[in-house]
Amino acid sequence: MSKQKIRVGVAGHDLKFWMPLQDALEATGHFEFRHDLWGGHETHDEASSKALLAWADVLVAEWALGNAVYYSKNKRPNQRLFVRLHQQERRTQSPAHIDYRNVEKMIFVGPHILQDCVEKFPIPKEICTVIANFVDVSRYDHPKLGGTDYTLGMIGINPAMKRLDLAVDTLEILSGKDDRYTLRVKGRNPASIGWLWARTAEREYYTDLYHRINSGALRHRVIFDPAGPDVQHWLKMVGCILSPSDFESFHMALAEGAASGALPVVWNWEGAGQLYPEFPLVSDPQEAAEQIEFFNKSSAGRRYRRQVKDVIRRRYDASLIAEQWGTLLGERKSEPRRVPAARRKRSLLVIWAIDRWETFHRREMIQALAANLQDTHDILVIEPGSHFQTVAKLGWDSEGMLLDNLRGQLQDCGEGIFRTRLFTGGIPAASRKASYQGASDPLDVLDGLIAAEFGKGVTVLHWVYKPDQALRLRKSDRFIYEVYDDYTMDFGTGKPNTGVAKAEREALALAQHVFFTSEPLHSRKAAGARSASIVGNGVAYDAFAVCRVPHVASVGRPVAGYLGNLSVFFDWQLMLEVCSAMPEIDFVFHGQIELASDDPNCAIKERMGQLKNVRFTGRVSRESGASAIARYDVLLIPFVVNDAMHAVNPLKLWEYYAVGAPVVHTPMEAIRESVPAGLVASGVQEWIAAIRQALQPPMSDAASAELRIERAREHRWEALTVAHAEIVRRLERGPLHLSQNASVAGSSVR
Repeated sequence: MSKQKIRVGVAGHDLKFWMPLQDALEATGHFEFRHDLWGGHETHDEASSKALLAWADVLVAEWALGNAVYYSKNKRPNQRLFVRLHQQERRTQSPAHIDYRNVEKMIFVGPHILQDCVEKFPIPKEICTVIANFVDVSRYDHPKLGGTDYTLGMIGINPAMKRLDLAVDTLEILSGKDDRYTLRVKGRNPASIGWLWARTAEREYYTDLYHRINSGALRHRVIFDPAGPDVQHWLKMVGCILSPSDFESFHMALAEGAASGALPVVWNWEGAGQLYPEFPLVSDPQEAAEQIEFFNKSSAGRRYRRQVKDVIRRRYDASLIAEQWGTLLGERKSEPRRVPAARRKRSLLVIWAIDRWETFHRREMIQALAANLQDTHDILVIEPGSHFQTVAKLGWDSEGMLLDNLRGQLQDCGEGIFRTRLFTGGIPAASRKASYQGASDPLDVLDGLIAAEFGKGVTVLHWVYKPDQALRLRKSDRFIYEVYDDYTMDFGTGKPNTGVAKAEREALALAQHVFFTSEPLHSRKAAGARSASIVGNGVAYDAFAVCRVPHVASVGRPVAGYLGNLSVFFDWQLMLEVCSAMPEIDFVFHGQIELASDDPNCAIKERMGQLKNVRFTGRVSRESGASAIARYDVLLIPFVVNDAMHAVNPLKLWEYYAVGAPVVHTPMEAIRESVPAGLVASGVQEWIAAIRQALQPPMSDAASAELRIERAREHRWEALTVAHAEIVRRLERGPLHLSQNASVAGSSVR
């Protein structure tokens, strides 16, 4: 006998986003559906609603409006209710009237919508989840027509917050440089939408914009196409899909355009970077035009158009979203998760981060370490910042997240990793807080947290990255010290810092074990440690490998790229001279510029920024950075040469290798890679020659790329952290006394 299908009742005033998903779920053979179609946000036929209540096993309120309020107050005790909130509900009071005790899950299409609604309405965070909109990627996978690279496209221009004016501004800038550029607009004429056209501000916006288009040089460059179900065919004519909106919940048109291989040009609306983290964002028409022109002229454009199709497929393809919904609708109700009680007797590794979790450069290493310690340890990450109001002002986390920390709610990062902050001051007077938050000593706050969440008898081991962190611990605290840079020297000059050197000697002597990430660091410092070993730097291999595109011949201007902070250790003068001498190559530098205002390098940076072949993007996310460097022809590590930098085993080397690109770097004793993996260059002329060599076979061919990829595989964090995990476990049994000749993991010696 076949298994009985789950009966799903769907209620809402507009099911256009739901129906493609329903079709996919029906195709599984596990579900059958009936609808209660409401006449508006609050209007419905109660007899139809009661009939659905009597029939359904599972209820879905599509839109968190009056339908969700009704079903949350009238569902049967044995029925499961799911509510999907899009965006417009934020501007109503309906979510405030839903009875969340009767809602199993609140589904949001974007994390920014979730966060905003949790802060605005009384929605329990533990019932919230994000499942994005549904994109049938195969529907849009068609070859482009000729010349489409110069056709901008926009789908849907109503209401005015869609910002057609910004698309027109972008077209105006581009057409001033190249008369091939046009703009195609697909969607309903705003004058045909009665409620919209009745609004004076909206009507004036469109009439003014149409007058501008029709009275100037753009008259024959803007083409209006009617709305219709032929978007997949219309996109064959479009090479760049624009998303200039003031705000969006997901922006289906952008996802559809990217799925077709159109270049996504995305303004920095709220949530854009979370929903599409691989896409570089722009802030105005000038930046949009520059981005379009860059990709159309450079070799990176062809690769980027291939990448964006893959991004939509692996994030939002119909099969993935349908599977998530199928699991949700078919599973049993789960309880909210805090620190699992079964784990409170486990050992605890407390890691003192030196940056926010989301941007911490050791995050992927910690995640891999947690996986290797999952049977024995939980990991608690302490994020920097102990003054509540200062952290809030700096925007290091949302207010809701900080209040959760204050109340003692740990953020569950998965794999047995939890994160929090220890607040000692700046706490708003009226705030509800855990009893231990607000103590004057962060270690007292930590003691209270551990006792409350992990149990008083738990064994605790600390992990620090800098000497001052080690020396702030109590003398009875046991800790591991990981040394990945020589902080006893100035990175820009290599000159010693005697104060830090003294503190580090104390930290080395007190540590239960010291990990060094390079042989030079080990040889300089291990004698001062009671136990030490080398575990080299690694790479979150999958995060970079997923961005690779199939090896193809470079077409367009070659691109040289850099990913990482731009500080005093970056050889600014070298790069100024190299970029000036190679105008035929575009140089793109991704990273936060960290220079004091009186640093002479600031003037050099300004001179570099004036070169037409140089782009500075600022700090980028892990996903955006990985996607970017996978598009480039050659990758650079132009560090200054001094004793401090000779000890560096740079993370970026392995990240670069993971995307397969040739690498040119300055001499560093910690790196001993050989051709064709990498090229070492000293001085301007050697750098120019090395970059040119990297653009030619054998450095640029597929075989050499595979060699570099294999080197990155050898340095996966999942493999390297086995050695870290073994030391952590051994410390549970007592002190270690590893010799200076301890085994090497992740060495860069070849």
